[in-house]
Amino acid sequence: MTGARNVRGGLVLLSVGLGAGLVMSLYAFQPLVPVPAALAHYDDLPRRLIRLAHIAAIMLPLINIVLGPWLDRLSLPARVREAASWLLLAGGATLPAALALEAAVPSLGSLHLAGLPAIAFCLGVFLVSAGAYRTSFQAGRAAGRRGAGAPPSEASDCQGGLPCWL
Repeated sequence: MTGARNVRGGLVLLSVGLGAGLVMSLYAFQPLVPVPAALAHYDDLPRRLIRLAHIAAIMLPLINIVLGPWLDRLSLPARVREAASWLLLAGGATLPAALALEAAVPSLGSLHLAGLPAIAFCLGVFLVSAGAYRTSFQAGRAAGRRGAGAPPSEASDCQGGLPCWL
């Protein structure tokens, strides 16, 4: 199952992102440790990049977790589903790292290291969106109905192990 990879990877990456946030909290409000010199000014580019990396380290894994269960239900060729899965995971793992690296080594900013992971992640989302557009999500609902408006008799009446109301 392709989507299970994204849920598992998203949950692992979410833990890493939350851990990074805990490290950032050591100097964010009432510093427990000295603020790193490169991050001393709140509105300087390195500190903004670190905050953006942290946001990406939380949101991209969450998007993987949300989209993962849907990947296997999409009307897409298996190779395209696999590509979408790997693009989502690669972007989720490498975009925060690239942003943090650009913050740590300002001379790398001109290389735009974060650009490729951002494009990869977006391409994965675009593939999922194309699959969603091509997919009739109503097909699994009719099979479990006894009559118009009747609820399904069991959770197994729906496809993909998802609740029938999805």
